[in-house]
Amino acid sequence: MKTGLLIISHGSRDSSWTALVDEAIAQAEWPADVLVASSFLECVPGRDIQDGIDALEAQGAERIAVIPLFVSEGSTHVDEIGWALGAKQELLAETDLEPFRVQAELIYGSPLGEHEALYAMLAHQLQELQMNGTRDAVMLIAHGSPHQPFQTRWRESLHRMAERLTALGMCARASHSLLCCDDIAAHTLQLAQEMQASSSSFAYQQEPERNIHNEAEADSSGAIARQNDGGLSSHAQGRVAVIPLFLSRGYFTTHVIPSRLKELLRSDEEEMTSRAKVVYAGTPLLPHPALTSWLEQEAARLLSSWT
Repeated sequence: MKTGLLIISHGSRDSSWTALVDEAIAQAEWPADVLVASSFLECVPGRDIQDGIDALEAQGAERIAVIPLFVSEGSTHVDEIGWALGAKQELLAETDLEPFRVQAELIYGSPLGEHEALYAMLAHQLQELQMNGTRDAVMLIAHGSPHQPFQTRWRESLHRMAERLTALGMCARASHSLLCCDDIAAHTLQLAQEMQASSSSFAYQQEPERNIHNEAEADSSGAIARQNDGGLSSHAQGRVAVIPLFLSRGYFTTHVIPSRLKELLRSDEEEMTSRAKVVYAGTPLLPHPALTSWLEQEAARLLSSWT
């Protein structure tokens, strides 16, 4: 009995987006006797989900394992695709999808979620930004969903991710925000101000001999930005890295997020004395070998159901 593996991701009109996904899939080591196809929910003509199913069945696949290549169970796409494939009986949100034609036996997998591969990719992003795990903060930005229960799933998952990042020592503090529902600039500003307050409090505790009168005089004269901690001024001691939880670079990472953060990103030095510096590189999760490793593991998990 032939077995097929279908990897489904969102898709984009930007060919570089699909190229990164295709690269991650192509680098995986699949079992020799398993047929593999990659499909997209939208925006990639000739490679939609029905095309992938048809291609595998035309090659004789009688069983198909499906991996939804999405970041979170909070994605409504994970739910609607599962329903349209016949793997889920109940549809939790409205969809334009029609049920797919599937003759093969089908098993439906899970998105990336909070797999160790995700933290490996986040660690790489933070290293690229030269973030200091004892001093800097992270703001995780996901698209999210305005619909329940998906919004709650996103928020709960992001909360656990933020806690894990700090527990792993990747940052001193972490928070999260949803593009679809939140003012991401306000949330980021709050985190930046909290980091500055924490830094200032630490600096004050290090100099117990300073009294309130000296403090006021120092603040008014600008001397509060004294040199310490390796020669960095106090306002430069903490940074907030805004990290987009998107698989590939696209419209949201290159336009939406930076436009909403533009006032924070272009603030001058005087403004930043009252908060930590906000940095944003717009680097998505891909490319990274950890995602390929996760694909291999999820495929092995699904295929083992038939052995």
